[in-house]
Amino acid sequence: MSAIKINTQNLSISHELSEKWQQVLDLLAKIVNIPAALIMQKQAPSIKVFLSSHSQGNPYEEDELADLDTGLYCETVMSSRKELLVPNALKDPDWDHNPDIKLGMISYLGMPLIWPNQDIFGTICVLDRVENPYSPTHKQLLSQFRSMVERDLHQVYHDMAREQEDAILRADEAERVRREFESLRAGERKALQALRESEERWHFALEGAGDGVWDWDIAGDAVFLSPRCRQLLGLDDKDTGAFKLWHTGIHPDDLPTVKADITAYRRQAEGSFTSEHRFRTQNGWIWLLSRGMVVSRDEQGRPSRMIGTYSDISQRKHAESELQQLNSHLEDRVAKRSAELKQAMQQISIAEKQTALARMVAGMAHELNTPIGNILLSASVLHADLTSIIHADEAKQLSRGNLQAFLRKAVETSELLQRNSELAGDLISRFKLIASDQLKQPKRAFKPAQTIAQLTRALLPPEHYPDIQLTLDAPHDLQIENYPGALEQLLSHLIANSLAHGFDGHDHGRIDIQLQAQQETLLLRYSDDGKGIAPELQHKVFDPFFTTQMGQSGVGLGLAMVHNIVHTILKGEIRLDSAPGQGASFTIRFPPNQH
Repeated sequence: MSAIKINTQNLSISHELSEKWQQVLDLLAKIVNIPAALIMQKQAPSIKVFLSSHSQGNPYEEDELADLDTGLYCETVMSSRKELLVPNALKDPDWDHNPDIKLGMISYLGMPLIWPNQDIFGTICVLDRVENPYSPTHKQLLSQFRSMVERDLHQVYHDMAREQEDAILRADEAERVRREFESLRAGERKALQALRESEERWHFALEGAGDGVWDWDIAGDAVFLSPRCRQLLGLDDKDTGAFKLWHTGIHPDDLPTVKADITAYRRQAEGSFTSEHRFRTQNGWIWLLSRGMVVSRDEQGRPSRMIGTYSDISQRKHAESELQQLNSHLEDRVAKRSAELKQAMQQISIAEKQTALARMVAGMAHELNTPIGNILLSASVLHADLTSIIHADEAKQLSRGNLQAFLRKAVETSELLQRNSELAGDLISRFKLIASDQLKQPKRAFKPAQTIAQLTRALLPPEHYPDIQLTLDAPHDLQIENYPGALEQLLSHLIANSLAHGFDGHDHGRIDIQLQAQQETLLLRYSDDGKGIAPELQHKVFDPFFTTQMGQSGVGLGLAMVHNIVHTILKGEIRLDSAPGQGASFTIRFPPNQH
């Protein structure tokens, strides 16, 4: 066989390789930070832009042609088969008139791309609009990319060489078959011998891979099965080849599908027929893959003969079944773990509620301890003073001065008793409010914009708070059926929180209140421009008795009451958004009408 000669001009680059090279060029342009990275292809008497990087400022278009013998950079690279570096063509008398300068490309680094037979494919190069000496790293990178492209060119070349070798082999085989048929014509015995040899090669080729061959005579309702096919199906030589006997071994659950597939294929009779089904053998059920096609038709064009193969795919089917069982097992485990996680989260939620309740009770006891202690102390002192006065009076030793001193002290003690009793009563009322599910004011129809405006005028009168800037954005005609008292309490606590904490006790700042109707939801957004709330404290602000001013004003119930009102009375939800130095914003969503 003569040596393979390939004309590289006839070789084509696949779409997959072009996409791969395109990605290389785009990456090269990005790394080297230049406007143009190109792969050029020689097409004498021209050179073509085979691929061009998708980079900003690249003036070269794909498939663009340029004449050779015009002083191009790439022309020198292809003729010399060497790397070319031109840092600045404007400063180089050998290059200050080359055509690429008209496109603004004054610097160039390029390397040749060569086929395995040493034919020139073209070049891979980068160009820049400014002077660029290109670092050793950039040169190494371009060289590596060139090596990758040339490896691909080698693969294309060798693939074509193999195809030509195969074509030659096929031609040789065809010639051999031709000579064989010529020899067959020389005598019947020689022809029969050659036929047997051909059949042996045919069976070896088909059954060498473990597949069995079947040949179905549709008109005669007979099926020929090769020895390997009979072995797969568990049939001996005595079994007839009738089609009915053949399909009786198919699993009852698969038989309707197989028949339907065969009938549909016989109607269409295009392409190939494929079926996967179970078949009963002496050793049990096996999975078979049947593939076949129509090879002849009758005078009416109906299929009269089909030939195909049988393959044992039991191992593949068993692997698929095991994989399916494994996936099902994993899904069950995931579902079980999800249920366990949900139960754990419920237990955590219950524990958190119990912890919050315990904290609330402890806080309540702590806050009530001071006024009740003062009440007990004052009562004890008053009782002791009364006892002393009574004894002095009984002993006829009570003077006017002692009586007046006692009365003055009694007045002070009673005032102390009254103040601490009022404080205790106020704390108890606030505890009852935070635990209650409704406020005293009944549900009624009202206009929230009007209610909010009246409340803010009462809480923030301009004469008392001249430096507090308040804006209210709410639809004046909006009417809802809800609890106005709850809305007033909610905003009262938010305003008090801004004054005490947001503005840090200073009577200046900005408060914005916005109310929007969104389908079946009201959105109330309250925000101030105070000092904000630190991220690590934001998850605590709605807890009862949490305060950042312990020992000063308040006991930390304001925002807890806001949270309780939103969730238990307004049946809504509240979200806090804040950052240090950027104020605090409370977004509340609740249904406008309570039923």
